[in-house]
Amino acid sequence: MSVQDKVRIRTLPTGVPGLDEILGGGLPEFSFNIIAGAPGGGKTTLAHQIMFANATPERPALYFTVLGEPAIKMLRYQQQFEFFDQTKLNTSVRFVNLSQVVLDHDLNAVLEEIVKEVEAASPGIVVVDSFRTVVRKAQSGASNSELQGFIQRLALQLTSW
Repeated sequence: MSVQDKVRIRTLPTGVPGLDEILGGGLPEFSFNIIAGAPGGGKTTLAHQIMFANATPERPALYFTVLGEPAIKMLRYQQQFEFFDQTKLNTSVRFVNLSQVVLDHDLNAVLEEIVKEVEAASPGIVVVDSFRTVVRKAQSGASNSELQGFIQRLALQLTSW
């Protein structure tokens, strides 16, 4: 197979100056990426920046929050950044609060809710914040194999629809 015949994977810009260059053009489309780091390290802000850089009405972004705080509090904080575009809210960027599902149900119910929303919206970007909260929930009642299965099923669902 020649270089001309190779399939090129489309990349999505992060919206972060210099980061796309480090990543070889951006994030590969349809990839499953985990942003990890210490609390307060900027994971949520990075996810928002990527989301706002890519969200359009045709390929919206879905942001699943499982944090205890309401989305409005998070949005107030994010408004200070240049990337934040209020005109995209509810048209190109939609927030779904999964806190109650995480509190009241098992990991299968959380996955079902995510899949339902993803199938309805056909988003170009999906964010689950905070994944750490989902892991804590799993550790309180689910086995490691159940958590591993949840992560594998989530990755499969989000990269193959």
